[in-house]
Amino acid sequence: MTENPYIRNPHLEGDTFFFKGGKTGVLLFHGFTATTAEVRLLANCLHKAKFTISVPLLPGHGTYPAELNDRSWQDWYTAAEKAYLDLADKCQHVFVSGESMGALLALLLASRHPEISGLIVFSPAIKIKGLWQSRLLAPFKPWLVKTGADDGLPWKGYNVYPLKAAVQMLKLQKVVRKELSKIAQPTIIFTGAYDHTIDPDSGNIISEGISSQIKHVHLMPESPHCIILDKEVDKACQITKEFIGKTLADLV
Repeated sequence: MTENPYIRNPHLEGDTFFFKGGKTGVLLFHGFTATTAEVRLLANCLHKAKFTISVPLLPGHGTYPAELNDRSWQDWYTAAEKAYLDLADKCQHVFVSGESMGALLALLLASRHPEISGLIVFSPAIKIKGLWQSRLLAPFKPWLVKTGADDGLPWKGYNVYPLKAAVQMLKLQKVVRKELSKIAQPTIIFTGAYDHTIDPDSGNIISEGISSQIKHVHLMPESPHCIILDKEVDKACQITKEFIGKTLADLV
């Protein structure tokens, strides 16, 4: 079988997966151009705490960048909502989480499903430096090659940025911003001090935009964009477990 030249770390597991646990479920969404490998470390940690874990591979990801260019943000949201409804059928309480673009899907789900128990977002891609340029470039080229050295993190996904798909993420950002005020669930927002992908104010944009009475922004002092694959993943998992536990206790 010919190796896919557009996939970084093809040896890693990146497909949809499900870990059965207790009556509290956690739904995890990976980010733009990534695969489920991006959230696997966090998933493993939370599953050890007896949570049921669901992680879908979003449409257009993990195959070829041309397929991602053929997808819309509605395709991603439809898949996200289906995964949520499936998990909600199996669990008494469901918390929704996501990384980067996955965080946008988690936010949108929470705005449209008030029965979701809580929200955990990592490096939310509500504002990305230079993303607007994808509108200008998309008519002329299919993607941009990612630059910079491999950071060595166990990340699996495309080594290019599909530009038509990037335009869809711009549209998703706009929809999420309009619906932020509908979010009332307890929410925790993680940002990395060394994140060079999202705008530094992204966490505050969300915190100030949602209607939740319980909301926290955690700046992880040693983390890059992919907090949940780097040196502070265990700390992020511990904070997440404490947040879920406190939220569940408040529901009793």
